[in-house]
Amino acid sequence: MKGALDGVRVLDLTHFVAGPWATSLLGDFGADVIKIERPGAGDGSRQLDDVFPQGMSSYFVGLNRSKRSLCVDLHTLAGQEIVHRLLEKTDVLVVNFRPGVMERLGLGHQSLAERYPRLVTVSITAFGSEGPLAGAPAMDIIVQALGGVMGLTGERSRMPVKVGAPIADFVGAYMAFAAISLALYVRETQGIGQHVEINLLDGQVSLLANFMAGYAVTRQPEGPQGSGHPQIVPYQVFETADRPIVIGCLTEKFWRGFCDAIGQPKLAADVRFRTNIDRVQNRDTLTALLSHVLRERGYAEWITALEARGVPCAGVSSLGTLMQNGQVARNGMLQRIRHPALGDVTVVGNPLHLGATPPRLGHPAPRLGEHTSEILRELGYDETAVAALAESGACALAPISTND
Repeated sequence: MKGALDGVRVLDLTHFVAGPWATSLLGDFGADVIKIERPGAGDGSRQLDDVFPQGMSSYFVGLNRSKRSLCVDLHTLAGQEIVHRLLEKTDVLVVNFRPGVMERLGLGHQSLAERYPRLVTVSITAFGSEGPLAGAPAMDIIVQALGGVMGLTGERSRMPVKVGAPIADFVGAYMAFAAISLALYVRETQGIGQHVEINLLDGQVSLLANFMAGYAVTRQPEGPQGSGHPQIVPYQVFETADRPIVIGCLTEKFWRGFCDAIGQPKLAADVRFRTNIDRVQNRDTLTALLSHVLRERGYAEWITALEARGVPCAGVSSLGTLMQNGQVARNGMLQRIRHPALGDVTVVGNPLHLGATPPRLGHPAPRLGEHTSEILRELGYDETAVAALAESGACALAPISTND
């Protein structure tokens, strides 16, 4: 069965997280993703840890499957010629350099659009291509801070903390995947390519949709609520006699069931806690009361009582417990993939489940320049020309270790 993106070629000039994850998702659906890397160095994430040897950090391995690696020096004319040969048969070009870098290389959107009118070009930046922060350096933690998410994360009256996962990067990756899908649909239906701009700041601001409408009216700032929710009570982590439990009463039905489960049915009728608005106004009083009750019994007993009444509840998973979670396994979200140099490695699955054209993990994260010779031959370079390109430094043959 063909993949959803079989026949689509993606040129990947990205590094670290947002770009590489977006292009890996495309590769899972059958796109031929060619990752262009600098000779001798490659994607900077290759060196972030030493879990695996030879420039194959676990960080890189986890984010760069389903693609091939081509080592090309974009600062050489010969290297740029290789890129142009690729672009003649490329559908999507994805970059995450700072604004202006591609223009200086002669590969900016305007010049490419004139030469390749059906090409979809995608730029992933921290803040956008224009504006006061357009050229500023940034990474996930900076964008979490500026985008407002960090201001809502952490314990009350304490320092804000970042979300544990690089949420700005991953939101940006999924935004890019969605935008690329739309742009390819437009190209198929209207026959035109276009330029797509994604920035991580916009992604973080978009996560505040349920807060911003109210703030614009009340001007009452929402601050960190620990594991709680500024607009919903109870909706947080509580301590039990032995381990934490998460309880989320999004509706009044859940609230009444929760009161029954903990043996406190009168709380549901208490005028201080009757509706969610009441409970938010009396948050501290209610939270203190519930905390006292929940500490009287153990986690397993509470889970049994809550689940019997249909109240949303859960334990807090670690990476280890996720690996034992039956639902995660059923969804195919942890998979083993065979790497020719590293053996079997565990990677996160693709979360997009298409019934007729499901994702399939392609080859594992490539060694630096692993496919350089293969791709150059596909472009029409003979063995003599490939050797000459390598000798000139315009490209590097592989497999190569970045530790050499």
